[in-house]
Amino acid sequence: GLPGLPTRVTLGVSLCLAPTFLLLLAVPLGAPMCPMLCTCYFSPPTVSCQANNFSSVPRILPPHAQRLFLQNNLIGTLRPGMFGPSLTTLWLYSNNISSIHPGTFRHLQALEELDLGDNRNLRTLDPDTFRGLERLQSLHLYRCQLSSLPNTIFRNLFSLQYLYLQENNLLCLQDDLFVDLANLSHLFLHGNKIWQLSEYVFRGLSGLDRLLLHRNRLHAIPAWAFRDLGKLTILYLFNNSLTMLSGDTLSDLPSLEFLRLNNNPWACDCRAHSLWGWFQRTRVSVSDVICASPAERKGQDMRYLREAAFQASLPHPHPHPHPHPRPHPNGSSNHLYGLGGSPPADPSSFYRDVPANDIRSPKYDPPTEDDYWESYGNEEGGQLKKGCPGPGCSSLDSGAIRIGSLSFPLTCLLMLLGPSWF
Repeated sequence: GLPGLPTRVTLGVSLCLAPTFLLLLAVPLGAPMCPMLCTCYFSPPTVSCQANNFSSVPRILPPHAQRLFLQNNLIGTLRPGMFGPSLTTLWLYSNNISSIHPGTFRHLQALEELDLGDNRNLRTLDPDTFRGLERLQSLHLYRCQLSSLPNTIFRNLFSLQYLYLQENNLLCLQDDLFVDLANLSHLFLHGNKIWQLSEYVFRGLSGLDRLLLHRNRLHAIPAWAFRDLGKLTILYLFNNSLTMLSGDTLSDLPSLEFLRLNNNPWACDCRAHSLWGWFQRTRVSVSDVICASPAERKGQDMRYLREAAFQASLPHPHPHPHPHPRPHPNGSSNHLYGLGGSPPADPSSFYRDVPANDIRSPKYDPPTEDDYWESYGNEEGGQLKKGCPGPGCSSLDSGAIRIGSLSFPLTCLLMLLGPSWF
């Protein structure tokens, strides 16, 4: 008993102190407390601070936290030292982020998923923003205000599998932007303002499975643009301003299963002969390809035209532009979906193998048929200025030029200026 206190009183004091003592035993000595207004979990170590109107990242975070959820706040700036090195998942989407200081993520060598999407004030990225994230598998930069990307922004991200760049203001994509992303399987570029692709923009993407380029302003596809995409199964090019596309370009996609070309102003004249020929050979599920010109074929589906429609002014045969042409695996077949056999697959089923709660993309509902198949109205009239034709557009030194508050890679700037600038 305590000196000078009756045994009955001593026992009462001990019982009152027991819960506090047991609580202290449950918390490891020196363990950091959970930040105010946040919720913490032990397995895996997780700190959830979402939707609390935080204007900055909490100053003190458990150093061994593996998952940090800071979405739906008012955070405006990210600096080095804000995050612990044990993080594997970091969600910062739907904030007010406008500035990410160089080195902010450099020491997060265990990071596997980084979501910076839906930050409407994020207009530029430093070339070294993601340096050191060699284990990163999923990077979300959707729905920001990015108009250009530094040439080296994705360098050394060797583990990246999912890259979300949709619904930005991207105008063009320069050579070798994705050259280190051999493990990338999904590349989302839809809903931008891209009107020009350089010839080597997709170089290095040997593992790419899905490429979404719909709802842009593309008016041409370079002849060799897809030559590294041997594993691509899904390609969406609908709702652009394409008038022609070489069949040889599509022949570089031996694994292609689904191709969406609808809602483009296709010219169904001699220029379309190679594309028409590819349609006759392929087993790929293809959307409708409605002619916009010439007038006598307007409204017809290019796929079902007779070859005589292209004979009037066919150019003289010319060799395949590739030094080693690769025959299409279905070259001996005349089967065409829509003319018999299996009907085209429901586009809404393309993503059903990725559950809505999948850790790689936990915040998105599965795309619907309206999202990926239904025709869209031409954005802002869909009229594009003419680009700069020829190889000069993609072989220029890729420096960077700043105009007002925007920074453009030199290659993209010269594309935008067009040939008259020279």
